[in-house]
Amino acid sequence: MKSFRSFVAASILCAGISANFPLCAQTAQGTPAPATAAEVASKDAPVTFKSGVNLIPVPVVVRDSKGRAVGELGVNDFQLFDNGKPQMISKFTVQKLTPGNGAVTLPVVTSPNGAPAGGGVRADGEPDGIPDRFVAYLFDDLHMSLSDLVYTRDAARREIDSSLHALDRAAIYTTSGRQTMEFTGDREKLHAALAAIATGPAQAQKALAQNSCPPMTYYMGDRINNLNDTEALNVAAADAMVCANLHNLAMAQQMARQAAREAASLGDRDTVSALDTLRTVINRMATMPGQRSIVLVSPGFLVVTTDRQDEETRLIERAVKANVVIGALDARGLYTMIPGGDASQRTLNTATINAKSRYATAEANAQADVMANLSSGTGGTFYRNSNDLDEGFARTAAAPDYLYILGFSPLGLKLDGRYHDLKVVVTRGKGLVPQARKGYYAPRYAQDAADLAKQQLEEAFFTRDELHDLPAMLHTEYFKSDNGDATLLAVTKIDVKKLAFHREADRNRNDVTVLTGLFDNDGNYVSGQQKTMEFRLLDSTLEKPLTDGMAVRSTFTVHPGRYVVRMVVRDSEGQLMAAESALVEIR
Repeated sequence: MKSFRSFVAASILCAGISANFPLCAQTAQGTPAPATAAEVASKDAPVTFKSGVNLIPVPVVVRDSKGRAVGELGVNDFQLFDNGKPQMISKFTVQKLTPGNGAVTLPVVTSPNGAPAGGGVRADGEPDGIPDRFVAYLFDDLHMSLSDLVYTRDAARREIDSSLHALDRAAIYTTSGRQTMEFTGDREKLHAALAAIATGPAQAQKALAQNSCPPMTYYMGDRINNLNDTEALNVAAADAMVCANLHNLAMAQQMARQAAREAASLGDRDTVSALDTLRTVINRMATMPGQRSIVLVSPGFLVVTTDRQDEETRLIERAVKANVVIGALDARGLYTMIPGGDASQRTLNTATINAKSRYATAEANAQADVMANLSSGTGGTFYRNSNDLDEGFARTAAAPDYLYILGFSPLGLKLDGRYHDLKVVVTRGKGLVPQARKGYYAPRYAQDAADLAKQQLEEAFFTRDELHDLPAMLHTEYFKSDNGDATLLAVTKIDVKKLAFHREADRNRNDVTVLTGLFDNDGNYVSGQQKTMEFRLLDSTLEKPLTDGMAVRSTFTVHPGRYVVRMVVRDSEGQLMAAESALVEIR
C-alpha cells in the first residue's frame, strides 16, 4: 500500500482551446508556447498536509437522561469556556452519524474503452455500493488478563457476526503488535485474527512484579519512584521486611525503591507501546473514507508522566482532526476490588492490606481515566461496570446519532504550546449532559493560508461528501491491456470562465489545486495525484468563449477489481471547493 504522502503529479491538457491561443504553457497540438505568453502554469508538489489548530474544533455529544444523543440544539444553546474564559463559537455544525448499513451508491460505473456499463446492481446480485463505515477493534493484550481477553474476544466475534453489513469493513489490532488484520469484510479472516490474540510476556512480567519481594504495581512504583510518596515507600518497605525476613528498615527501603524503579520502567514501556499503537491506528484510519470508529478494548492503563499525558491529549487532537470516533470498553466488566488482591497475588503482610487496597482503588480509577478521556474527547462511548459485553461492543462500535462540532478561535491565544482547559455547557433543556474534550495544547506557530488549504483538501478527500461550490466535474474510463491490467483515466473538467479571479497588474490571478485519488474495495488508499494550476490570465483571455473549459487528467495502472476514484478541487481566490466520487469496476 502506497503512502498518501507519495502523491505524484497528474498531467494537464487544454481541452477546446485552439493552437494559437496562449492560455496553456503547452498548446493542444503539443507545441510549446512562448514562456512569456503562458497564462497558466502547472505545478507539481508532494502532498504534505499539516493540520493547523488556530481554529479549535470541539466535538460534543449531548445526551438526555436516558443516554440518547440529541440533535436539535443550535449554536445559541451552547457556552464554551477556554481556561474559564467564555469564547465565541465561530463555527457550528451538526453531523448525523448513522448512515444505515454503511453503503454508499455512486453514480458512475464504466466498462472497457469508456462505454457506460449502467445499472446499480452487480452481476452477483450485490448492491453496487462502496464501503463507508470502518471499525477498528484494538485489543490491549499488554494489560488484559487471560480471562478478560477470552470473554471480550468471544463478544467481539458475536458483534462482528451480528452487525457487520456486507459493505462494512472491520480490522483487528493489538497494542503489542503481535496480531493484526487490516480492514476487510471477510468474517472468517476476522474470526481467525481474534482467535490468535493471546496475552504475552508483558502479563507474565506484570504477574512476576506483583509477586516479587516486595510486591509492586506500576501505580505504586510510580508513586515511589516519580512522586516520592513516603507512605507508599513505607508500605513497600514493610512488605519487604516480611518477605525477605529483614530487620533493617534502610535495607528494606532500598529493596522497595529498586522494585519501584523496575515496576515503573515496565509499566511506562507498556503505556508507550499502547499509545504508539493507538496513534498508528488513528493515522491508518485517517486515510479511510466515510465513518471511522475505533473500539479500544482494555482494562485501562496508566498515563502518569507529563510526557505521556501530553501524548494522550495530542492523540485526541489527531483523532478529532481525522474524524475518528474512539469508543472504549472496560474489559474487566463489573469490577470489584478484593482486599489484599486476588488469588494470583501474594498477601505477605496483613498489616499493609488496608493501605494497599486504597492504592489499588486509586490505580483502578486512574486506569480508566485514559479510556474516559479518549472517548469523551472524540465523541465516543465509554462502556464500563457491566458484564453485558455484547451490549458494550454494540454501543462502543456505533458512532453517536448526532455530533456537534463547535469551532472557536481563542481570544488572546499565545503561541506557547501550553495546555488549555475546555468546558462546554448546554444552556437549554433539563437533564442534557454534554460530552466533550477536556482541553487542548496551544499551537507554537500561526496557521497560514497554505496550511488551511492543505487541511481543507485532506478533510474533503477522505470523505464521501459531494461539493459543488466550484464548476468541476469528474469523468472516468478505463482501457484493458494485453497483460490483464488496465489503465484507469480520471479527467476533472473545470469551467474556467466561472472561476473568481483577483486582479493584479495586467493579470487575473487564481490558483486551482486538483487532487485525484484511488481507493480499493476495502476503502484502502491505493495511489493519488496532485496538480496545482496557477492562472495568470489577460483580460483578453477572459473575454474569449472558453466553451470546453480546461481538464486535468490523471492515469492509474490497476489490476482488475472495484475502485473508487475521488476528486477534490479547491481554488485560492474564493476558497471554494468541488468534490465528487466515481465507482469503477474493472473486470
